[in-house]
Amino acid sequence: MAKEFKYLVYDIESVVNKPLLNKVLFAGQNLSDDEALKLHQEELSKEGRDFVNAAYHTPVCMAAAAIREDFTIKKIGLIGDITPRTPRSIVEAFWETYNKSQPILVDFNGRGYDARLMEHWAFQLGITIGPFYFKKFGPRYRFADEYQIDLQDFLTNSGAIKYRGGLDLFSKILGKPGKMETKGHMVEELFKNGEQFKIDDYCLSDVMDTYFVFLRTRVMTGEISLAQEQQLVGLARKMLEEKRDKEGYFKLYLEHFGEWQP
Repeated sequence: MAKEFKYLVYDIESVVNKPLLNKVLFAGQNLSDDEALKLHQEELSKEGRDFVNAAYHTPVCMAAAAIREDFTIKKIGLIGDITPRTPRSIVEAFWETYNKSQPILVDFNGRGYDARLMEHWAFQLGITIGPFYFKKFGPRYRFADEYQIDLQDFLTNSGAIKYRGGLDLFSKILGKPGKMETKGHMVEELFKNGEQFKIDDYCLSDVMDTYFVFLRTRVMTGEISLAQEQQLVGLARKMLEEKRDKEGYFKLYLEHFGEWQP
């Protein structure tokens, strides 16, 4: 029997787990959690970095699109979105979805962040992931594209080519919105202020950018034609318009939605 969907295009938004960071990196220094984070960010800045290691992050939103074998979107929405939404609700729902359907994961830097964050939180919460994910040369094997397609790895030839701009770069090459008013570094403040809708909308938008970049890579591999890709883009846009009208998501995304110009 054919699977309901073959690919799971997903994205995660997270905030820093300040108590854990303080406990591990600044043990015995009597710093408040906020002081510890500020000091660590200053340390990172001196090294020319700004992203706190994923081990010290807590997921606050996960969005995903279930993609059929013909690359059409079956469904797009939020994972683990119950009331109240918690890290556990997100992580349990993700691994339940994964184990039930065993899709090919599609992400952008998922091997370095998204998938690793879900593994880390399965460890933290004592959640069983299952043997399929851990099998030899399976989903955790870097070059097993039949289980996970990390688009950053694909587009940079596994890091051999250096690009500045990430998903935003490749989205805008295709005429899609990419980063707009909300950016990743703003999630911490948005979460603090209770602006969950903005975080969710941002995360859903990243999923769509990832999907459109994924489609273009499938044109490169010869799995679909350019004409098929453009048809799929049109179908996706109609789906987003329906979701905007029903749920309010993608309003800004659709306002900035452009056509690909070679």
